[in-house]
Parts: sequence; C-alpha cells; structure tokens
Amino acid sequence: MPIKTNHIKYELNRDIISERYDIFSVSTSEKYIKSGALVLDTPSLNKAVCSVCFESGKMFYVLLPHEDGNRVKFKELFNGIDGCDNLTCKQESIQKIASNILLQLLLNSINNYNSPLLKFNNLTGHLYCFHPNWLVHGKKESTDVIWKVPCLEIRVNSNDRMTLAVRTFSSVLLKKKMAFTKKKFEDYPQYVFSAKQTLRRKLKNDVSEAFILRQTENVKTEIPFMDMQTIERFNCSKMGVLAQIVDIFNKNFSYVAKIDFDSITDYIDLDYSTHAAREDKKSIIALLQKKPIRIVDSIGNTDSVEYCKNIQILLKDKYGKEAKISKKVTDDALNIRLIHNEAYYNDERDPHDKRFTNSAVQHITFEDFSDSSEFAIATIINELLIKQNIIDEKISLFDWERLNFSGDVIFGQKIKVEDVDRYFFITVHKDGRFEINEQMLNLFEMDKYSKCVEIFEGDKDNSESIKGIIIDDKNNVNIIRDTGWITIPEIASIRSELMLGNNKLRGELKRQELFSSILDIKMFKVCGILYYFVGVIGAGMRYNVCHAANIRKIEGYGESELFFEKLLPLMSVTFVRNGQLTILPFPFKYLQEYLRASFEKNR
Repeated sequence: MPIKTNHIKYELNRDIISERYDIFSVSTSEKYIKSGALVLDTPSLNKAVCSVCFESGKMFYVLLPHEDGNRVKFKELFNGIDGCDNLTCKQESIQKIASNILLQLLLNSINNYNSPLLKFNNLTGHLYCFHPNWLVHGKKESTDVIWKVPCLEIRVNSNDRMTLAVRTFSSVLLKKKMAFTKKKFEDYPQYVFSAKQTLRRKLKNDVSEAFILRQTENVKTEIPFMDMQTIERFNCSKMGVLAQIVDIFNKNFSYVAKIDFDSITDYIDLDYSTHAAREDKKSIIALLQKKPIRIVDSIGNTDSVEYCKNIQILLKDKYGKEAKISKKVTDDALNIRLIHNEAYYNDERDPHDKRFTNSAVQHITFEDFSDSSEFAIATIINELLIKQNIIDEKISLFDWERLNFSGDVIFGQKIKVEDVDRYFFITVHKDGRFEINEQMLNLFEMDKYSKCVEIFEGDKDNSESIKGIIIDDKNNVNIIRDTGWITIPEIASIRSELMLGNNKLRGELKRQELFSSILDIKMFKVCGILYYFVGVIGAGMRYNVCHAANIRKIEGYGESELFFEKLLPLMSVTFVRNGQLTILPFPFKYLQEYLRASFEKNR
C-alpha cells in the first residue's frame, strides 16, 4: 500500500482565481512587522476581506473578492493605524504568487465557514481552528469560566507541506502562571472569545475576558494525532480535523482549487511481529534471572507495604520473578524504589534528589504510579535493565553481534547545557561493550569524534536540524536530520467508515488499507535521498495514536556511503518506549539516559 505524507498535491486554476479575487501585499520599511501587530488583524476585522496570510518578516498578504475599487478601499483599511506611514501596499499578480501563499490565503478564508463544532479563526495572518471539546474550563469565584482555548494552527510551508501545530490561547487571568522572557505580557495581542465560540482581536471598548497566545508554565497541551473509536472522537483528533479541512476546502473551492496528499509507493518495510514481541519478552525474562529485584519501600507505612505487595504480584504474574521488599537500595540488585511525588516533599529532603552511582534504581511514586498496571511495570523493568546496562557498559537487551560490524560504531548527539552546546558520544564495540565520553571543539587536537563536532558546529543555521550522527566500522558518517515531514493515514476513508458506524478498522486487511502510512518502520528514497520513519506497531494496533510518524532524512557526509539500512533493527525494539518502536537507533537512548543521570547528580 502507498505511504501518504503531508506533502500537498494540489490543483490551482490561477486564471479563474484572478477573475474572482485580488491579492495585495503589505510590507514595511522597518526591520520587520511584529508577529502580533494590530496591523495584521486590522484587515480581518473588515467584512470585505476574505483572509490574511502573514509570512514571518516584513510582509503579509490579503485576499479580497475582486472589485474595481479594491486598490483605494485597501489603502483605507490602515488609516490611523500606528506605523501605517511605514507601510507599502501593492497589488500582486496571482499568476506569479508562490503556491504555498496562494493555498494559505484560500485556506485562511475558511474562517467564514459556519460549523456547529469545528471553528476557524484567521488571527494575525494565521489560521487557527479548535473544537469545543478541547476547551479547558475552570472556576473563578464559583463561576465556570474558560481558562484556555487550545487550537491547531494549519499552515502550508514553503515546501508545500501542511503542518498542524498545537497552540494555546490562555486567559489573562492566568498571567501569574505564565513566564515572560523575550516578550513582555504587554506585547502580546489580546483576543476575546465570542458567544459564537470564535476568537477575535480585543478592541478598546471590549470588556470581555481576554486571551493571549501563551501557554502556562510546565504545561503542554496535547491533542491526539488520531482517535478512531467513534466518529466524534476522530473529529476531535488532528487527523479528524485535517480530514474535515480538506473536505471543506475542496467543496468551497471546487471551481478553482483542489488539495490532496502525495504518496510514496516504493519503500522497504520492516514489520514488528507478535513473534518478535514474544521473543523480546523471553529475552527480558532471561535477563531478570541473572539479578534479583528489590522493591525498596522508602515510605514505610501500612499503605506503602500493601502497595509494594501489589508490585510483587505484578512481577510474578508477568515475568515469573520473585521480588523481595526491603528498605535499602543495593548494588547487587535491580531496585524499584517507592517514594512520594515531588509535591508531597515540598522541596524539603526530597528523595528524588538522591543519586545512585553504581546501583540500577527506578523510582515509582505512590500518588502517580499504577500498582495494578502490567504496562506500567513493563516500563519500569525496561528502564531498570537499561540503567544496569549503562552501569555494566555492555548492551544485554539486544544481540549486538548479529549486526556483524567488524569494529566500533559511534553515535553522537549535541545537547545544550545552560545555553552551551556540548557533544557526547557512545562508542559501541563489536561485542556490545560500550563507552561514553564528551568531545570538546578543538581545532588543534583531532580524533575520531572531531569530525562529528565540526558537522554539528557547521550546521547551526540549517532548518533541518541534526538529530544524531553515526560513524560505522569503516569510518562512513551518516547524519540523521529532521524534515518537518510526516506521514498520514487514509483520513478520508477512515472518516467515511466511522460516519457509517464501522469502527472495526484494525483487522489486518483494513489496517493495511487504511493505516499503512503510520505502521512499523519504513525506508524509501526520493530524488536519490534516503528517508525513514517509525510508526506504531501494526499487530495489536490501538484505537488511539498519540503522535505522528516523523519522516527523517539520512545523509552521507562527504564521500561516505549510506549504511543506515543496516541499523534498522536498532529501532525495531520496544524496550526503549514500552510497547512502541523507538524512533532513533536505541544507543541514543543509552546516551540520553547516561546524560540525564550525570547532570542530575551534578545539579
């Protein structure tokens, strides 16, 4: 089955669009137009304007129905606006305007579409849509109020890819829970939430509670990638919203435009089977026989004793492993340590701060950890075994030697510590032993890691950021890059099936027909460039898919050969993300776990 991506396949009849619409650009003689400037929302407050599209920097575009007097009317829109003297208005040729701008202007105009559920807002030149089920409610003096309006920003980027980014408009009543660093609170444009459940710019005479495009600290809004339990739940997910947007767009502009998504038909497919899952579990059970498990009760009351006994039962049922309950962490065991969560300790003698250098310890919190979840205990065991591997400096969760490397393979990443870029590497020897070290940028001392540091340093301005660098046993260097490119399932067909009441879509035939684009591990080439993505495991697929499958690009550095295909088995494992495939070769997980523990010890 073909793989669909978010790359838009479109038709644009520019001749008819030119007959029906006018497009004007507005540019400034200043360094830039602020992304929240009133001038961006001023046109959208005029009913004659179809849409506004802001390109970050010095220019934005406005779409109007074609009329002979548009030039004069358009200039009048900005009279009296601060900074209007620095603006230049120009009518653009629709024949020459970039396709992504033209598509975005047409998309942004669907803010006039009337739907009882999905709402669209063209604010500051962007298109935001939201579903009432996403609203976050709270209490203010016993009155129910809306605290947050989570939205999806729909954008066509310069690569003609449609992106859906989660944005949150928060009530100004939550100001104290927001952090303001580069931009002050006063610099954020304010919006009001109307009775029709749409957002618009707050005007001077508005008395309604205002919202700004800002999230509260330490909170992340999550909108599921796809939920196919019912049509209602699907419509609330990103893919459900995307399906509706495409449908609305194609109906509204059937006479001038059509959008669909591009497909890839030639690819390598690496399935993760139920047999492989059973083999993974068998190998974990075998490893657990080599070392005892201790459940360390660091709370020590009647409830915690009962809690630990439940963990004992889970371990026995899932892995056939007897575990002892104790009060002390030991180096010769895998330690599951029960403590309270951070809120309980209120920063005083918090046991989260205690570090164990030579002991594999995984904390579980009494308030948050499910003591009856088989899935949760599997995650704990996986994390413990990884930590033990790091202490032993030897990979035991995977048979490294079956990859048949004749020498070392190096995995490198850049991390930022207190705003300073630092470079760390894990070198895996052919027998699975490894070492982890840091490399500084030093032009006078060259070693096997220096080349990677130079690549990271020379790549700071590239929009396709480096996720990791790998050097094989023959000194070939492969670079893993982000692309902003994702895969999408057959959303129109899924929506049609769910609207008919058919929610049994996960059988093998339907699964391959509808979801092939987001399943398992797939690798392909486009114009000679190698790409891959990691999706969800097809066998036993769940109703809810939380995240998109990001397509990543593999580059050979200089004259290096591409060897990444040989590393695909390093992602067809589930001990990194319990029950899910890992999105980068798993040695990167070992590196990240080592760094996390190291920096926590030194904080």
